[in-house]
Amino acid sequence: MELGEFAEEEHIGTTKHFLETGYTEWYIPVNKVDRALSYPIKVINGQQFYIAHGSKSNRFLENAEFETRNENSNIVARKLKEMLMEVCK
Repeated sequence: MELGEFAEEEHIGTTKHFLETGYTEWYIPVNKVDRALSYPIKVINGQQFYIAHGSKSNRFLENAEFETRNENSNIVARKLKEMLMEVCK
């Protein structure tokens, strides 16, 4: 499944900043995270936010992944069935 600018599904983020950056940058409230993150911090209206950046997608497998999507699900189903048959012997 593609994410970021090439997402296959509708983006759930609606903030102006998220939309303007092409779905690649968003703010995370520092007080909502239970550990320190290595993102830069920006203060907005007295509240601290981490500035998170999505990574650029590596699209070298895009065609292979898309074109074999149905076949891949059949392969996984077959392998799971084989595993279950082996376990249930």
